[in-house]
Amino acid sequence: MTTHNPVFIFSSSWRSGSTLVQRYVTASGEVLVWGETGGALNALAQALQGWEKIGADPAIRFDHTLGGGGEAAYHTLLFTPKTEHAGMWIANLTPPYTEIQSQLCAWMDQVYGARARALGYSRYGIKETRCDIATAKRLSLMFPDARFVFLVRNPMDVMTSIKRRNWIGRPASLATLRYYAQHWLTRSRQFRQANFGFAVRYEDFVNDASVRARLLDHLGIAHAPPDDFMASSRVDWQTRDERKLTVFERVMLHYWLGDEMRAWEY
Repeated sequence: MTTHNPVFIFSSSWRSGSTLVQRYVTASGEVLVWGETGGALNALAQALQGWEKIGADPAIRFDHTLGGGGEAAYHTLLFTPKTEHAGMWIANLTPPYTEIQSQLCAWMDQVYGARARALGYSRYGIKETRCDIATAKRLSLMFPDARFVFLVRNPMDVMTSIKRRNWIGRPASLATLRYYAQHWLTRSRQFRQANFGFAVRYEDFVNDASVRARLLDHLGIAHAPPDDFMASSRVDWQTRDERKLTVFERVMLHYWLGDEMRAWEY
């Protein structure tokens, strides 16, 4: 596997400041943090899970299934004459999982890492708003030296920002509010309970220089961005919409999210 240690920045929702964190880390000059993958990292994690299941020993139980024995079939095939291959049980025949994982690591390093190095960065990263802890865990197995950042923002501010951007393409409705609330709730709870990575509130990242210093230390970044970066960084998806959440919307959000908000001290 590649020895490079990528950075993965996952936020619990859209409009949570992940782009600011992405740009801050990139401003170090050491890590080029690429933009969102549209959820492709989730698909990659699910694909790896599928290969692991189909190749595993049938005595190993996974969620809703047993291992497919595909690797054992491959190793048997290696010592069987070609003329007999078609008569064997090859329904789950698969190359070794470790080789599949290794090749995908090398592919990611070539696609993301090599381009980052060509631009003068020694490492690469990716930021996402759609990934949950299952994807983070799978990536941590792929890249044992990877560093993870789990970002959370006050959901009242998140929902206000989403509303002001016309609900990011969804119809204005209670169902849409519930969709974004559930997205925030699921990932915020997972991030808080994770036993790896650096969980941080957006508000602390913005307002506390010591938090940013701890973040850089966690990522293994030696050169901090310029001192004025936070004050001078103003790139954002601008809007003139100044709507606020209605009383009803706020009540519903507190009803759905109150416990998790308190856990994050919001």
